Amino acid sequence: MVSDLRGRYWSLVVTACEWRAYGVEAPEVMAARVFESLDHGKVADLRVLFGAVDKAVAQAYLSNAARRSSLDAIRGLTIVPRRDAARTAALTALSLLREGDRRILQHAYWDDLDPVEIANVLGTDLGVVHRRLDNATSRFSARLVKRGVPVDDVTALLTQIKPGIHHRQG
Repeated sequence: MVSDLRGRYWSLVVTACEWRAYGVEAPEVMAARVFESLDHGKVADLRVLFGAVDKAVAQAYLSNAARRSSLDAIRGLTIVPRRDAARTAALTALSLLREGDRRILQHAYWDDLDPVEIANVLGTDLGVVHRRLDNATSRFSARLVKRGVPVDDVTALLTQIKPGIHHRQG
């Protein structure tokens, strides 16, 4: 039931909401909206939960856009300090991957899902997840090499470039 899901996956949902809408709305507020939106009479799994995360994030962006006028957005422009070149190259390489590759890497390294949980979210079997994760990691590494970024530990790099401060607990 939803209360069990909330107890088990609260920190996961906060983490998932934060990096998907970093700086748009408080991740705890979005996470609360996720659990409120679930049908309390039905059994929910990770696939349903991540669908609700996507909807809450979209709602946060729409709400933020409605609150800010174009003039407010222009007034709020600030000079962004230069980021680490390797981080920027890694984020660019990640953004240039196919959506499926990017999504599976983000589930594994930013949401901290294990392969069984990723299979549940994607609605596929474990073997497919392992194969897709290996392939996505290889393609990401290849893009990094093209950008001149040394690739010693792809896992550590993917974890380091995650936006936000929240991490899944337990």
